[in-house]
Amino acid sequence: MKYLLLALSVLVLSGCAGSAQQSNFDLSAADTVEFMRPYELSRNDVSFVSLGDVQGTSCQARFFNEKPTQEEALLRMKLAAAELGANRVVLRSCTQGASDECSARWLCVGDAYQEQPLR
Repeated sequence: MKYLLLALSVLVLSGCAGSAQQSNFDLSAADTVEFMRPYELSRNDVSFVSLGDVQGTSCQARFFNEKPTQEEALLRMKLAAAELGANRVVLRSCTQGASDECSARWLCVGDAYQEQPLR
C-alpha cells in the first residue's frame, strides 16, 4: 500500500511539473505583434514584408497536465512571429486534435509580416 501511494504521488507531481513548464514563457514579446485580416495586406499607406509561416501549439502531454487552450496556441504563434521580427500576423487556421507528443492540442498557423511605413 505504501508503494502504491508513493507511485501515485510521483505521477501527480510529474504531471504538475509538466504543466508549469508549458506556460513558462515571456509574454512581453507577444505584445509587439498584432493580428490583422488578410484584406489589410492591400493597404496602400504602408508596406508589408512577408517573413514566413509561424505556428503556435498548446499541448497536453500527460493526463494530469492542464488542458490545451486556443488562447495559448495563439499567444505562442505571436511569440514565434516576434522572434522573426514581425509586428503583424494573419491567422490562417486553428485546429484542435492530438499528435504523437500530445494527447490533446491546439495548433494555430499563420503568416508573419513586418509592417513598414512608406518612404
